[in-house]
Amino acid sequence: MDPKKGPVLLNYGIDEARFTKPVYPGMTIGVKFTVKEKIDQEKKSEDDVAKGIVKFLVDVYDETGETVAIATILTMVRKLEQN
Repeated sequence: MDPKKGPVLLNYGIDEARFTKPVYPGMTIGVKFTVKEKIDQEKKSEDDVAKGIVKFLVDVYDETGETVAIATILTMVRKLEQN
């Protein structure tokens, strides 16, 4: 993949992952991301990028709307303001 440049610097980890219901071949699933928390990161030097960690609640659901997996994903993002 060669994705378009954006604010995501790196995927930082996955916490609290649970698979609550089986998913079978041919099933349709959807994913809903909700921001749970934003954590500011201090710049280590003047040349460092202003950034932070965003914790997303990730809800994977099936065609009936029932949750089949849930997790927290941590993503390091570049801040819009680079002061």
